[in-house]
Amino acid sequence: MNNDVLEIIEYLTSKKDELASQLESLVDEYWVTWRDTNRNIISQSGNPDSVARVGAVAPSIRVYATKAHDRIILRWRIYENSWARLNAAKQDKQTLRYAKEIKRNKDGTTSCFKLTKEAVSWEVEQIDRFLSEAEPVITLINSIHQSLKLLNKLNTKATTEL
Repeated sequence: MNNDVLEIIEYLTSKKDELASQLESLVDEYWVTWRDTNRNIISQSGNPDSVARVGAVAPSIRVYATKAHDRIILRWRIYENSWARLNAAKQDKQTLRYAKEIKRNKDGTTSCFKLTKEAVSWEVEQIDRFLSEAEPVITLINSIHQSLKLLNKLNTKATTEL
């Protein structure tokens, strides 16, 4: 039984890695479109008829290392126009923060309401498109992560009984 569990863990890990790379490519596509749109808006800033505003909301991937498997989270951040914000919350140490993270729900996802509240109109459309493609991938990654946690517990329990 131990070999079967190890094979399943190996298979699920490879699938999780494939899905993570797929999510990463979706994030990269978002960033390319987001950056190009912002550049176009900035280049049109001298035009008095231009009413578009520069966007500030974009996703990034965060990998949290755990004992057996890494947890992959999609986080959304607000990138402000200033080159950096100074976070003086730590008493003697000051760290530069280039973006403010939008608070996530307990399940690790960010609600659409919070995203659209911070985004400008053209970003809302882009966020909706991105989420329609990324949500199934994120759900699968989270499901596989939960399965791997359970399988690791089962494997540890079987190993200690032997």
